[in-house]
Amino acid sequence: MAKKNVPELGPLEFKLLRIFWKHDSLTAPQVLEEHNRQAKKPAAYTTIMTLLGRLTDKGVLKVNRERQPYRFSAAITREQMLRQRVRDFISLFFEGQPLDLVVRLVEETPLSEESVEKLEDVLRERKSKSRLMAKSK
Repeated sequence: MAKKNVPELGPLEFKLLRIFWKHDSLTAPQVLEEHNRQAKKPAAYTTIMTLLGRLTDKGVLKVNRERQPYRFSAAITREQMLRQRVRDFISLFFEGQPLDLVVRLVEETPLSEESVEKLEDVLRERKSKSRLMAKSK
């Protein structure tokens, strides 16, 4: 999968995107209803429409204009967003070197036995891939 550059999002834009990750596609009234159901401060329909337009312009949402009301859907996945934000964070705070972040997370975060086992599995798999790549060179 090609890396898609994910634009910066404001807090409300991000909240709307999270709504779309839970649904295939929604109309603006459905987005308004879903947002206001979870929000401490309800948004106006015009605010939601403005935000949907911005998110579409940024390439974060797709819009189907074949029928009224228009249907919006996410153009980026949660995984794409997470990958880029982690890369950006590592670049900004750790000069592109993830080891310090990983060590800090392991040391500072309580991990269940299951989590430790998963981490060990990931590290074993990564080590195995590294060995295969080294052999193929």
